[in-house]
Amino acid sequence: MNSASKTMPKSLRPDQLVVENLGAELMIYDQARNQAFCLNQTAAFVWQHCDGKSTIKDIATKMAETLEKPVDESIVTFALQNLSKDGLLENSNLTPFVPALMSRRDLIQKIGVRAAIALPLVTALAVATPRAHASSGNTGGPPYHKKGW
Repeated sequence: MNSASKTMPKSLRPDQLVVENLGAELMIYDQARNQAFCLNQTAAFVWQHCDGKSTIKDIATKMAETLEKPVDESIVTFALQNLSKDGLLENSNLTPFVPALMSRRDLIQKIGVRAAIALPLVTALAVATPRAHASSGNTGGPPYHKKGW
C-alpha cells in the first residue's frame, strides 16, 4: 500500500458550508469565501465520506459496494485533488495524480474509457454578493425601455 492510500482526508466542517442535495449531485456554498461548488455524483460521494478516519482505499471500497462495480483508488485520489484544490478539504497535502500538463484525453487513456465516465467533477460557480447585485441597478423587474425604442 502506498502512502497516498493511507491518507485520511477530511471535508470542511458542515458549519462552514451550506450543503444542498440536488438528486445525484451536491451543491456546496462556502459562505466565508462567497463561492459555490457543484459536485457530480462521484465527487459528492467522495466528499461525503471524507471523515478524517477513512483512507482512500476505504472510500474506494465503499464506493464499489454502493455502485456494485469495481472502483479504482485513482478515481478517489483524482476527486480528492479536485476537492482539495477548491478548498473543500481540511489540511490536504495530496500528491498530484494528474500531472499539470496532462490532457483529459491522456487521463482517459491512463484510466480507461469506462472509468472516465465516472470521473469526479467539481465545478466552481461564481456567486455575486448582494452588494454587487444591488450596485448593478437590477431591481429584479423587467428591463427599462424608453418609449419609441
